Amino acid sequence: MRISIAQASPLLHLLHPPPPTSPRHSKIDVEPLPTPPLGFPVLFLTPQVPRPLLALILLPSLLFTSCAPSLTPVQLPPEMTFSDLASGQPFDSSALRGKLILLNLWAAWSPATAKELPELASLHEKYSSQGLILIGVCLDDAPAASLLIFAERHGIRYPLVLPGPKTLDLIEPMETIPYTVLLDTHGKILARFRSPLKPNDVRAAIEKNL
Repeated sequence: MRISIAQASPLLHLLHPPPPTSPRHSKIDVEPLPTPPLGFPVLFLTPQVPRPLLALILLPSLLFTSCAPSLTPVQLPPEMTFSDLASGQPFDSSALRGKLILLNLWAAWSPATAKELPELASLHEKYSSQGLILIGVCLDDAPAASLLIFAERHGIRYPLVLPGPKTLDLIEPMETIPYTVLLDTHGKILARFRSPLKPNDVRAAIEKNL
């Protein structure tokens, strides 16, 4: 028995069904863009995204941006130079970004230094996220390895440097060792603190200028 094409078409339709059609709804295209300077990924959304959804996506980013402190590059006077304590290489202060600089001039042979270091470590932990840059300026002639061990024992995690040829002239007069100076990012002296360090005075000066 012969079957015509018209009679066979339903059978062919069952054996080879057509491909499913896409559901009819708006499509959202999401493309990852390179990570911006803020440090978190941003999504590019096409105009089809509903405005309430777009607001929910962008709100955390806007809150993060508004809460982040405004940090500026450090631009110290050319004569205020340092070298890294561990390597002896020039210390690039221009790579730092912040709002204030706290220079602590110290020496391992000074008993007062050991007493102040815990408070300095606490200041670094509390204010570094707000823009405080703490730098320890070593005035000790002992080998760098022993000085680094001394600092490690006292919980120091901020940069340790040696002063350049003219750096101390810009900080004078130094009345004691240790001696601490609060600067703005251009090297202007805002406050001086002789030893023994008074934590309340230092914290008040930092919070006033942040």
